[in-house]
Amino acid sequence: MKMMLTDEQYQQFGQQFVERFLAHGFGAMTKAEIEILVFHLLSASAELKGKSNYHLANQLKITESKVKSLRLNAALKYKPANHKAVLATIVTRITEEMAKPEFDGGQVTITVENPVEQRELEHAIKSVGRNIEYGFNRELLKISPMALFELVVANLEHPEREFKRIIQATIGEKNKQQAIINDSLTFRQQLNKLGGEVSEKASLIGLLSAAGGALLS
Repeated sequence: MKMMLTDEQYQQFGQQFVERFLAHGFGAMTKAEIEILVFHLLSASAELKGKSNYHLANQLKITESKVKSLRLNAALKYKPANHKAVLATIVTRITEEMAKPEFDGGQVTITVENPVEQRELEHAIKSVGRNIEYGFNRELLKISPMALFELVVANLEHPEREFKRIIQATIGEKNKQQAIINDSLTFRQQLNKLGGEVSEKASLIGLLSAAGGALLS
C-alpha cells in the first residue's frame, strides 16, 4: 500500500492510524472499524482519490459492493457530507451533460456511483416530493432539468427569494420575468410557470448553473 501514498502521506497515515486506534484503548476497535479507518486514510492518496468504484475494487482487491459500503461508512464516521456542496457537484455534472450536442432537452442521465452522493441526492429529491427514476443500473440517474432546478432551489436557505433573484439574473426578457415571478401566483405556480416559459437548452443550463452557484454562496 505504500506505493499509493507519498512519503509525507505515509507518515501521516501511520500517525493518524495509531492515534485513532489507541483513542479508546488498545484493541477497542473492531475489525470492521479498522477497515473503515484504513479506507478513509488511504482515500487521500492520488491513486484512490476521486476514482471509480471499479478502480478502487481492483486496487484494494475487494468487491465493488464492499467499496461502496466502505465509502459510505467512512464518510459518515470521519467526513460527514456537505449536503449543499454534494448537490452543487451533481448540478455541475448534469449541466456538462446538457451542454453536449446529443442532449435533446428531455431527461438527463448521469452516473451516481458514489454512495455518499447517491444518499444526499435521494434525500434532496424525496424532500420535495419527487420520485427517483433510475435506469436498469441503479447507479444511472434520470432527471429532468426543471425537476433538478426545483429540488436545488428547495434546498436553498431562502427558496422564494433566491428563486426570484435567479430568474432576474438569468432571464433577460422583462415580460417573461414578470410573468414568472408574478406576486399573484403561489410559489408552486411560479415554478410551473417557469417550466412552461423556459425550454431552450442554454436557458436551462443558465438556470441550473445559477442555482448550483447559490448552493455554495
